[in-house]
Amino acid sequence: MEKKQHPSYGMLQLSRSSIGGNGTALFGSSIMHNDVIRLTISSGFMEREDSQDKYYTKTSRRNCIVEVDMSYTQFAEAITSLNMGDGVPVTITNIGGQPVPKCPYEDKQKMMRKEVGEAADGIARKLNQQAAEVKKLLDEKRVLSKSDREWIVDVLKGAGRRLSNDIPFLNDLFLEQMDKTVTEAKGEFESYVQNKMNSIALEALAGRISNDELHPAVNMIPGAEKVEQVQDGLLDTDEQVEGMQMNM
Repeated sequence: MEKKQHPSYGMLQLSRSSIGGNGTALFGSSIMHNDVIRLTISSGFMEREDSQDKYYTKTSRRNCIVEVDMSYTQFAEAITSLNMGDGVPVTITNIGGQPVPKCPYEDKQKMMRKEVGEAADGIARKLNQQAAEVKKLLDEKRVLSKSDREWIVDVLKGAGRRLSNDIPFLNDLFLEQMDKTVTEAKGEFESYVQNKMNSIALEALAGRISNDELHPAVNMIPGAEKVEQVQDGLLDTDEQVEGMQMNM
């Protein structure tokens, strides 16, 4: 057996990982996650035996080059959006065998509510300030000049623009974030259910095979039952010939 190592040899592994408790925060995600896709890149080596190459990962933790966690949605986006933008957010959990501090969680809904509220308060403060300036002008002058009247009109138009543009824009941003959060949560739930169904199906299939309930040679191949009987010596020569002709 020949063993080969080189600084350029690496192994990439994708796995599903379950996280207990309240889950974990992921960079670029607005919800907590109990199930993630984990991508690990580690140093590797090759062994050649019996004219075959076999590839292995160095098991030492320090041979982990980088490890990242992704949500199911992020993983799907990563493999379907090549060469688009700066990439897809992932959460780095390990670099060079050293764990990275956990990603902080940011409640996007709470954040958007705060930002929308602050923007709305800013608009209200601006309108109140201009209303006070207009009132002061009206109190100080009995007769308004042309420039005064034009200024008041501009103030009113500006207020109308802010109310008709800024408020709907903020509302659209809020709804967009809510839709993104709902879509992400729905995608995570659907992926979780699909993975569970696949696991249950595989376990059931493995159980049936181990219990000898599946007989592929008999159930799946036409005439296989006859072949088994011939092999067991249950059919005489004529019946064997007849069976062979039928199979032909």
